[in-house]
Order: sequence, then C-alpha cells, then structure tokens
Amino acid sequence: MPLDWEAIGRALLLYDPSFPMVFPTGSFWVWCIIVLGLYGLMLQLGRRQWGLLWLLAFSVFFYYKSVGAFVGLFLLTLSVEYLLVRGMLRYPRAARAFLIAAIGVPLGFLGYFKYAGFVLENWAYLTRSAFEPPDIFLPAGISFYTFQMISYAVDVRRGTIPAGSFWEYALYISYFPQLVAGPIVRAGDFLPQLKSPRIEGEWMSSGLWLALQGLVKKVVFADYLAQYNDLIFANPTGYSGLENLFAIYGYGLQIFCDFSGYSDVAIGLGRMMGFDLRVNFTKPYLSTSITEFWRRWHISLSTWLRDYLYIPLGGNQRGPLRTYLNLLLTMLIGGLWHGASWRFVVWGGVHGLALAVHRALFGRAEPITPKPLWRKILGWVITFHLVLGLWVFFRAASFQTALQVLEKSLHIDWTYLIPFWQTRSLFVGLLVAGYLLHAVPMQSVARLEQLFARSPLAIKAVVFVVTIQLILQMRQSYVQPFIYFQF
Repeated sequence: MPLDWEAIGRALLLYDPSFPMVFPTGSFWVWCIIVLGLYGLMLQLGRRQWGLLWLLAFSVFFYYKSVGAFVGLFLLTLSVEYLLVRGMLRYPRAARAFLIAAIGVPLGFLGYFKYAGFVLENWAYLTRSAFEPPDIFLPAGISFYTFQMISYAVDVRRGTIPAGSFWEYALYISYFPQLVAGPIVRAGDFLPQLKSPRIEGEWMSSGLWLALQGLVKKVVFADYLAQYNDLIFANPTGYSGLENLFAIYGYGLQIFCDFSGYSDVAIGLGRMMGFDLRVNFTKPYLSTSITEFWRRWHISLSTWLRDYLYIPLGGNQRGPLRTYLNLLLTMLIGGLWHGASWRFVVWGGVHGLALAVHRALFGRAEPITPKPLWRKILGWVITFHLVLGLWVFFRAASFQTALQVLEKSLHIDWTYLIPFWQTRSLFVGLLVAGYLLHAVPMQSVARLEQLFARSPLAIKAVVFVVTIQLILQMRQSYVQPFIYFQF
C-alpha cells in the first residue's frame, strides 16, 4: 500500500485541533529529530545565532501546532511585552507605569481567556439572571508564559537581569520544551545560557534518559491509571468505597506521573540542546510536612509564587498574623491560577491554611535536631493523605462529585480487596510499583542516570529499544492530553 504523502504532510505541518502536537506522538519526535540534528549541525559549524533562531522558529511552529491561530495572539503579546520593557528602561520617570502595563497586558489576556466565563457565571448567579456560558478557547500554556513574561519584566525593573535582545527574549518565552506546561523558567537562569550553548555527550545521554523516563511516567503509568480513575470520578456513587479509595490513590499517582513526566521530557530535551531548565519535582510524596511538600512539588511554580507574590505581599516580615494571611492569599491565588472554579479556590485555600497552621506550630525552619522516627512517619501519613484528599477537588467535575468520592472512601468493606485485585491486577500492580519507585531516594535515581549516561552506546541502544517497546505496548489508542495543558 503506497504512502499517502499528502496526509503525512498535513499531519506534520498543519494544525489539527483533534491532534495537537504533544510529546508522546510520532509527529513530535519526527520533528524533534530534525530540529536537534540541524541545531547540532549549526553549533558544530560555529553558527550559534543561526542555531538559536532555528530553535525560535520551531518553537513558534510548535505552538502553532498546539493552538492554531492563537499563535498570533501569543506573538502579539510577546512583542508588546518587550516594547513595554524597553520603554521602562528608556523612560525611567515612567518606569513604574510601563511595569504596571507590562504586568497588566498578559494578565488581561489571561483574565479574559481563563476567567471571563467564571466571572460571568458567578455574576449571573448573584443577580439570578439567565446565563449561557461563553465558548472561549483557552490557549495551551497561557498561564505559564504569562508568569514568565511577568517575572522577566519585574526582574529587569529590579535590575537583576539585563533586557537582552528581542530574539533572546522571544526564545526565552517561546522555548518549545517548556512552553505549554512548564516548568516556569526564570530569565536569569535561561538567558545567560544562550551565550554559549553546547551539545555534550554526557548531557545528551542524561537528557535522553530523562525524556524516556518522562514518557514512561506519562504513557505507562498516568494514561493507564487514568482509565480507571475516570470511571470512578464519572460516577462515584455507582462504585464501592474501596473502589473510590483506590481512585484517590490512583489519581494521586496519575497527576504526579503526568505532570512530572512532562517536566522530565522538557528538562531532558533542554539538556540535549545544552540548556539546564532545573529540576521541577523532588519526590514530593515523601514529604513529612505540607511546607516540605511545596518545596518538592512543582518547584518552579512554588518559588515563583514565593518570589513574585508572597514576598511582595510582605512575606514573613510583618508579624505572625500577616504571615499567615500572606500564605493564605498566595495559595488562594495559586489555586485560582490552576483553574477558573471554586473547587480550585478551595484546593488552594486549604493548602494555604495548612501552611499557616504548620508555620504557627513549628515556625519557619525545620528543627535542627533530627525528628524522631515516629514523628516522621506520622508527619508523612498526614501530609500524604491531606494532599491526596485535596487532589479530589482538583480532579472532580463538581463539589458534589468531590464530596461523594470522599464520603464513599470512608466506608470500606475490605472483603472486596481480593476480588478487586483479581479484576484490576494490572491497575493495582502499576499503582504499587509507581509509589515504590517514587520512594527510591533521589541519590539512587541520580546514580542510575549517571550510569546510563556513561554506559556504552550498545547499552543505551538496548535501554532505548526496550523502553520504546514498553511504551508502545502500554500506549492507549488515543494519547491523553497532559493534565496541566488546561492550566
């Protein structure tokens, strides 16, 4: 049967809303090989600027393949932002006004696309008027690149980074591995790396390891677990308490594997191109306190909220009560950033309250003396189940559904455990394996990564082939979008 080259060309070049370009797709990796090959060749020939422009061009194309015509809005926002930052430097007396505009422009677009429907829905409820929700498409990645634009403008205003050229700024904002779902990269980390990007053998291998690890997390774990979790969250009252409890544990692992999997691929691709995008997760479910959890989970977001929201609000410098209020406000806004729904506000608010309570009980710093083992275990049990319980509000379609899942999970008939294992053995196996792998210390994970990076090419090839075969065997007929695409 002859190849349909026209169909292949359309799949590779044109935007299809049914199949946006995401990491676990063949079209992405075809393009990725082309991009990495040409980029590496340009660096070898000493054409650094051409290599960076090539990355910029593909990054814009990648975003077009993700959102279609909304790439125009992205480019417009990006250009206006840069002009406002340059105006802030050129006209010092009006710098404050330019900074406010530089913050307001991306926030304005984010507010319209993400929150207009939410605001109108609540206004209609308060005024008891009829309401038809507007059909507003949320461009992928708008929350992430909005935060990067804001941090860039603020950092330039503070004098911690130079403004740089437009092309460097454009590549920083649009760099394709992290564009649509993070991590949130700081200009101070990324822009200096553009001066001398290098493709080195060990970093290439380390990047490949991270990319394979991320794909396994996404396709093997997250997407398979999602099949069961979706059934339960669609109708929690139709299933037993045990089944609802397993859905809570299942979604906890699913969202971690889904989001950290994306971050692993993004960071791995960055390393393969000579860029360090920083670690975004460090075993968050091993945390023994809610404060420690937020030092380990989505590190690029938690540090962004700390540096550009919590500290400007006053941080912990204005007394205990103000500190608790700042923590609560920061997490409420962080919750709303995740989604235009009161469920996310509650999710963020409870996290804020938990952070405030932990600060009130134990102070700012962890105890200098080691904690007793019983305190570590108790702290872990409480933190782990608090986090997983709150994920229910994150996942459920409504408050009612969330409360149903939580209520059902409190009434468990353990005699169903063996039958459940017999009918859901692969789900339970992946669940147990996922949490056990999560418990492997970071030092051991780093040593395994180094071992792969320094191994002979034949060993790398075997690992690559086995991993790809595992992914193909476990892959579902349709690749589920990454959870954080909606944010």
